[in-house]
Amino acid sequence: MKNIFKFLFVSFIASLLFSCEKDEDRAVIGNVTEGLLRSDKTDLTLAQENADQTAVTLSWDDPSYGPNLALSNQLEIALEGTDFQNAKAVDLAAGSSSISYTVQDFNALLLNAGANAGETEKFELRLKSSAGASIPETYSPVIKMTVKTYALISYLYVPGAYQQWNPATANTLVSATSNGIYVTYIDFTAAGSEFKITVERNWDNSYGTDDNVNLIYNGGGNMKAANAGPQKLSVNLNTKKFTLIPYSMGLVGDATANGWDGPDTRMSWDDANLSWSITTSLAAGNFKFRVNNDWSENYGGSNGSASSGGDNIAVAEAGTYKITFDPFKLSYTVTKQ
Repeated sequence: MKNIFKFLFVSFIASLLFSCEKDEDRAVIGNVTEGLLRSDKTDLTLAQENADQTAVTLSWDDPSYGPNLALSNQLEIALEGTDFQNAKAVDLAAGSSSISYTVQDFNALLLNAGANAGETEKFELRLKSSAGASIPETYSPVIKMTVKTYALISYLYVPGAYQQWNPATANTLVSATSNGIYVTYIDFTAAGSEFKITVERNWDNSYGTDDNVNLIYNGGGNMKAANAGPQKLSVNLNTKKFTLIPYSMGLVGDATANGWDGPDTRMSWDDANLSWSITTSLAAGNFKFRVNNDWSENYGGSNGSASSGGDNIAVAEAGTYKITFDPFKLSYTVTKQ
């Protein structure tokens, strides 16, 4: 009988402890207070000549989840009015309560968040906090910031068999906003043409591959263009991958020799000026820029400013013209020779 009483007593105590534990869990989860984010500036004009200066300092108070819970914080930045869809998220160091950004770093961060370089735009910032998968995330009140950014272009290079493996004269991969995504256009002279990607115009640091998809920094073998002809090379350093697709730019329209039905009058990539270029005879009429003899990607415009699917570009009189198209700035020139 004594053993039965002992068993019942132990069971009773265990149930009390279990109940207390559950009540404590509910108290921890039920008494969460949100964090607080602050900025020492809310109106900024960023300029490249001040790149190394401090632009802004952000500080925050952690939310309160209760004791014995590990906390992780992220800074989220988005264009105003987007409800933080596709926000740029930055992991904040554990235990920290502030972070300072240089002009260059904050400019790059905003460009990654969707800013249009050179424009004054409104942004929203908030602190996102998490204490584990079983506990809901919390968000601080949003703070607003008005910032004018500047264009920040970065480059990589593509030495390969198509140009005798000389980094000094290799085609240039361009990231127009330094968002980690680079593009160039190469006319490969032969199928199976090999190449690599270098950080500078030398062999000091480079990217290779083992599977012709994923990039390996300072490792791997040569990359390979399976087919000959003009192609668009895209490199994504965020995902460490690259792609090649057939890509030719041309002119189409009644001002060109083949009219609106094409085929297009093909342009050549001018890597020195980072633009497509051609010198050709045009009739009085209209034309547009078109990719791969197909209307799925075409550009028109006016006064030297181009846009996807834009208006026809007028040619007032027949003659020989030099025409350029800049895919990064979306600009063009039409100059009579």
